[in-house]
Amino acid sequence: MILTIHAPTPEALKQIAERMCAEDRAEIEASRGGDPLDVLTESVGASRESYVAWWDGKPQAMFGVADFTYDTDHGVPWMLSTGAPPARVARQFIAASRKYVAAWLPMYVRLFNMVDLRHLRAQRWLLSLGFHAARVHDIHGYPFIEFEASPN
Repeated sequence: MILTIHAPTPEALKQIAERMCAEDRAEIEASRGGDPLDVLTESVGASRESYVAWWDGKPQAMFGVADFTYDTDHGVPWMLSTGAPPARVARQFIAASRKYVAAWLPMYVRLFNMVDLRHLRAQRWLLSLGFHAARVHDIHGYPFIEFEASPN
């Protein structure tokens, strides 16, 4: 297996933050601003579950699910990465992501997150996991698409 999933460590957070892809950096800047390492650290701290995906011998992506601040019946899945996985890893990453989302769905009434309209790869990832686009929101002058999924 090329892809492995591990618990987050400070070193993994640091490595991902240093190599974070331009799309994720732009989305952070548009939605809230801040240093990528601080955002990763806060995301892990706020999450019920969080993980690091490794390939090519390095931590490449962090993902997890956090309770929505205003209603803990709703979950907010998130992912920040160094960029698209190579083709030889992409299928494994999607399959692993689907398993985590399937495990999270029964924990909540609904899963949702906002994605910068410009971040096409993140939109494709969510669509491949069974999410659908619900509505568009303006966040600090940028259009963000709200994606959601509910248990069936």
